[in-house]
Order: sequence, then C-alpha cells, then structure tokens
Amino acid sequence: MDVANTTYNNSLSSFCIVGINFRKSDMSVRGKFSITPDQSVVLLNQAANNKVPGCLVLSTCNRTEIYGISTDPQVLVEMFCANTNTTKEDFLEQSYTYSGIGAIEHLFKVASGLDSQIIGDYEILSQLKHSAKIAKECGSFNSFMERAINYALQVSKEIKTKTKLSSGTVSVSYAAVEIIKEKIKDLTNKKILLVGTGKFGNHIAHNLEDYLPGAIIYFANRTDQKALELANQYGAHFISYENLPSAANEADVIIVSSAAINYTILPSFFNSGKSHLILDLSVPQNVDPAVKSITGITLLNVDEVSRILDKNIADRQAEVPKAIGIINETLGSLEDWHRQQHNNPLLRIVKSQLFQIHETYFGENHDDEKIHKVVSALAVKLKEKNNKGCQALLALNSYLQMNYEKAS
Repeated sequence: MDVANTTYNNSLSSFCIVGINFRKSDMSVRGKFSITPDQSVVLLNQAANNKVPGCLVLSTCNRTEIYGISTDPQVLVEMFCANTNTTKEDFLEQSYTYSGIGAIEHLFKVASGLDSQIIGDYEILSQLKHSAKIAKECGSFNSFMERAINYALQVSKEIKTKTKLSSGTVSVSYAAVEIIKEKIKDLTNKKILLVGTGKFGNHIAHNLEDYLPGAIIYFANRTDQKALELANQYGAHFISYENLPSAANEADVIIVSSAAINYTILPSFFNSGKSHLILDLSVPQNVDPAVKSITGITLLNVDEVSRILDKNIADRQAEVPKAIGIINETLGSLEDWHRQQHNNPLLRIVKSQLFQIHETYFGENHDDEKIHKVVSALAVKLKEKNNKGCQALLALNSYLQMNYEKAS
C-alpha cells in the first residue's frame, strides 16, 4: 500500500475539531477568540509546517472552529491560540474538542443548522463553503477534508428538503429584519445604515431589499468601492466611510456586520437627540458598549438578536429527530465509503492477480465482466467481515471455479 493511500485512510481517525461557540461562551468572550479573514490565511499557511495536511477555519458570529487532520488535536489548539493572541489556559476553559466520527457528526450538525443559536440557520452553509474555498486557495484542503465537507453539504441539503427545520425565521440576518419591523411600526422613509458589506452583509442587504421596501437603505464599508458596488446592486445609497459619523447620527436604524478589530460605531457619532436602533451583529463587537448609555439609543448584540425572535422554535424542535436520523444515515454512508477506501489496495491486487491467472491458465481473452463480478462480491464481503486474507483467497478460488466449470 502506498504512503499517500495510508495517510488518506487514516484521515477519519485523525480528523479533529477544536473551537468555541455560543453554548459555553457569550459574545464578548467569542470576540477574543474570533479569527479574521487575514488571520485565517496566515493560520492555513502554517498548517503544513505543523504537520496538518488538511485544515479549515470557520469563524462566524456563533463560533470559531479549526477543522484539521492531525493525530494530536493539541496542535490545532496551539495554532488557534497563536493566531488569536490568547493563552492556552483561557482557551481550554471555553473550548471543546471532537475527533474521528464524533468530529464528522459535529460538522454535519453545524452545516445543517442544528448547532446554531437559531435552529436551522441556513447562513452557516454559505459561510462553510466560503471557508472551504479559502482553504483550497491556501493549499490546505486535502482529499479527505474535501470529502467530509461534500458529505456535510449533502446532509444539509437533504435535511432542508426532507424536514421543516429551516421554516420560519432561520437566520440572524432575517431575525434582524424582524426586530426592525417589531421596533419600528412604520418604516416609510426611515433611514437604515448597513455598515460592513462582506458575505454576511450581503445576506442582510438581500433581506432588507426583500422585506423592508419602504425604508431608505445606505451602505458603508471600510473599502468604499465594495459599499458602492453593493449599493448599485440593490439600488441603495452609498456612504463614504469618512462620512460614517454623520451618517450614523442621521440614521434611524444602524446594522453593523463588519470584521474590524476596533470599534466602528462610537458615542461621539451621536448628538442629534433622535432615537436610534442599533444592531451589532459583529464578533468581536464593533459598537462601543458606551453607546448604549446614550438616551434614545437601543443597542442589541448578536446574542440578543438571536434570542429575541424565534417564533417558530417549537415547530423546528419537532423536526430535530428527523434531522438527526438523516445525519446518522449519512454517517453510516461515510463510514462505509471510508472502509471501502481502506480495502481498495487489496481489491486492486486481487483484480490484477485475476487477470494474470486468466492469462496463465485460460488464455489472453479474459472475461472483464466476470472479473468485475468477483471483485465486487469481495468488496461486499470485506464490508461484512474484515478477514482480508481469507476473503481474497475465496475470491480467487471462486474465479477459478467459474472458469473450470465453463471449460468442462
């Protein structure tokens, strides 16, 4: 068996996840451990030097996780802490670790929205795809990692199709829209300022266009060109980033979804005395908490947004057992596939020997269909019983019997 194949087959037991999420850590703590896009690229480029042949970083408002192929999950922990300037002790207090089939199960739950603050949140899927794209570009996306992510996308699609887990309010961006509608009854000509036009910002923009047609939408971003492009895409207004303070002061609603390290919205921006609803959907926080003490301002962070509106939670909870059933079926399929990969070298050897035996004893015109039948039967038996030597001998004997019967 070649070395590459050995590494590939060991990948299931070596597949591990380390991370923190909303279940143990509130938004302020998650902010300390969040990994920016630039930090993610640095980490992924370090993976090979840390003997991690496959690596992926998923950092969202709900979680920051590193998925990797490593015989020692502590290697991922050290990479995590080194790239977030946090201590190992602090991380271990908040974190969790999964490995092997347990890690795959966690990945499936994340991809399907079962491990989100809002059950069935479909935004995680595009975030996972984007993380996979970055990992590929950095050369840290090995064949097993790709297979695992593809299975996760498959199970997510099946759960969305066969259950009602994604019915109703199923994303943070849509929950934000619902909160705006609840807090401000008449949105006609109200000014809504969206700060941050990345992937998540785009989701928010889409929901604003679909569900708040009477409002006047403004976009701002640290890179003006990106805000201008998104404004043109949705027929909204563009605000230069240097004019952000005055735009914030004039806005009725401010939605912040940027990935800035420092606060984007400051108390000094506000002096009009008017009411403002501010939704900070960023992790780490991008609105200075002191803003909340200003009269007339309502400030909600991402955890509060996720909890406030979940009207269909009971209906979706009822769908969880169905979703778990689909995940378990897919886990079984992945394990079958993995065992098949482990047996492939033997199957190739047996197939080659059958060709040689036929040419030696029965002439060169071998029966490809018959050989394929014997090898396929061997593959099935190896799934049932893993006594490779005996099963291989039985396969060879079966083929010889078939040909002797034909000859007689």
